[in-house]
Amino acid sequence: MRKAIFVFVASAFVSFTYAQDANFDVYKRIESDKVLNLSADQIAKIKKLNREIGPKFRAIGKSNLPGYEKGRRKRELALEHKAAIREILNEGQIGRWEHRYGSMDYNDGMKNIVGEKYDARLEQLERKFEQEKEAIEDSNLPKDVKKDKIKALKNEYKAEKERLKHERNVAKAHVTGEIR
Repeated sequence: MRKAIFVFVASAFVSFTYAQDANFDVYKRIESDKVLNLSADQIAKIKKLNREIGPKFRAIGKSNLPGYEKGRRKRELALEHKAAIREILNEGQIGRWEHRYGSMDYNDGMKNIVGEKYDARLEQLERKFEQEKEAIEDSNLPKDVKKDKIKALKNEYKAEKERLKHERNVAKAHVTGEIR
């Protein structure tokens, strides 16, 4: 009896697992998507794009680049892929795509990439500030000299942080076309 229950539970689990909707893999599923009403020509073009993109992603993954750089390049490649699919779809299909899967606007993704680049620089600046502050605190300087050096370091850090934030906002505005 226990074996029968175990087999039933195991088979139910496997059935439920395979029955899950794989919305996360939009680009591979798009050619079979009934909601978009794709023509045979559109399906063929999208399948070709999907076959071409896989080796590019694998090449980036196998490269000797640091993890952050791999991620950045993969995001750029994904945005290019999304833009290529957007060119294949007509306006009605793009509307249905965005309703179902989210925005297809290339600038949305580029704005995020630009923001991430500056966020990484801000984090690096903060780490550098903390290290330099700690070095001053651990030094054998008199207390008042330490205090003055830390204050100057803090002012320098704040000014650089504001400069980077402003630069990030300007770069994002350029990407979205708000400033030309």
